[in-house]
Amino acid sequence: MAELDRFARMNVRHSRDQYAREGTLHAKARVLFRDEGIWDLPWVPADYDLGRAHEHPVFRERFDERQRLAWNHLQWGLDYSIVGRGERQLIVMNRHAVAAFQGCLPSMVELEERESFEEEDHVAAFRTVIEGLQRRYLPGRTRPLYADSPSGAHSEAANRALRHAIGLAGRAMLGNHFPALFFLSRGIKTHNLKPFENGIAGFSDAPTPIRELSHLHRLDESRHMATSLWIARLANEVLEETSFESRTLVRAAVRAAWPPGRMADSRVGYWKTVLDQAPIYASVPREDRQDLLSWVAANTRQGLTRLHARQEALTRQANKKIVEECGLPLPLKRAFVDALRSDPVTATLVDAVVLPTAA
Repeated sequence: MAELDRFARMNVRHSRDQYAREGTLHAKARVLFRDEGIWDLPWVPADYDLGRAHEHPVFRERFDERQRLAWNHLQWGLDYSIVGRGERQLIVMNRHAVAAFQGCLPSMVELEERESFEEEDHVAAFRTVIEGLQRRYLPGRTRPLYADSPSGAHSEAANRALRHAIGLAGRAMLGNHFPALFFLSRGIKTHNLKPFENGIAGFSDAPTPIRELSHLHRLDESRHMATSLWIARLANEVLEETSFESRTLVRAAVRAAWPPGRMADSRVGYWKTVLDQAPIYASVPREDRQDLLSWVAANTRQGLTRLHARQEALTRQANKKIVEECGLPLPLKRAFVDALRSDPVTATLVDAVVLPTAA
């Protein structure tokens, strides 16, 4: 308990110091488009294109430089719309996941209130940039240019209703296992983005404001990664409640966090919207755009069955550490890993995990 208390207080202090020094991400995003020069530079490294559009003849031979650059900017929009959707879920779920600490460790509740404040800032910043992308590349579209939510339901309206229900149900049914399971899942999701965000922050070809947004976001997410590791490891030692050790509930939680097919469908759906509706691609014949989309869809689904080269070290090792050190009982931990391994897309997330064969 003393370890968690020190950690929570330290993280809150570091967050407040950073925001006092740097300001909010949202404030930086609001001034991003004052410099028209940002549209003349790429925003993300070329290898972020999971669908490998840049290898297709339509992209190489039919797209002009302006259209290829737009694709790169819209790749940023895809990645951060997925991140933003996920962070909306966390703003509510964070509070439910630490509710049990209120009586014994209020500093942990304060930490999650602070992290939720940061998530609100992130969501507002990403929304501001994505709205700018939409004004430039899809000005006639009335719905926000967002990929489907990477977890929960497809619909954002449905997710708004589900978040509290899931938090309350998880707390009631899993007891002191709920914080460990939630932060284990949260940590693995955060580890996936980290290598890509590091890449954008260090991408010298990108506009400075774009790099700064990724840099500040990764500072927050580094703290969030540490929080997930600490709570997943120690929550069960601190909390004293009746717990329902249900492997079925753990498997259901994994499916809610990583719905089968969702990662691919959300990405392909985003690019379909872009190719169908963005005026910048209207000069490309429809059949060529459809051919490119089919190529992107096939490569996206295939690419998601293995870790990206940028994830090989950090993501693999961070996932191995958080799972193996998690304080869940071995049967529940094994149920969690087996559920991820049952889907080729999520199996790669835990391919380095080694669990003991007996308790």
